[in-house]
Amino acid sequence: MNDKEIELINGEMVGVFLFIIALLVSLLILYNEKLIKSNKPYFFNNSESLNISLINRTLFVILGIFFVYSSIERKKLNNSNSNLQIIASLLTLSASLIILYIIIKSYNKETN
Repeated sequence: MNDKEIELINGEMVGVFLFIIALLVSLLILYNEKLIKSNKPYFFNNSESLNISLINRTLFVILGIFFVYSSIERKKLNNSNSNLQIIASLLTLSASLIILYIIIKSYNKETN
């Protein structure tokens, strides 16, 4: 392995760690929504929850972009046929962009 590949692996490790944190935040937001629907004391009101969701989904998109970049760079370094890895990263990024779009629409509806 060369230094560039080690840097990419280190970056992917950080990315996975951030992804896990973002998933935990998503879980907290869902639990908060459940509390609201159950008429129990909750952590965040709807506006705060939407703000957190917007930031969280933006993080997912940034991570998606990074993983697409990383997949492309690793393919260049390995000269391998890892097109499926790139396709998987692009699909994940696409899903993240769609969810971010939905959150932005909800955010605009809430603030207007």
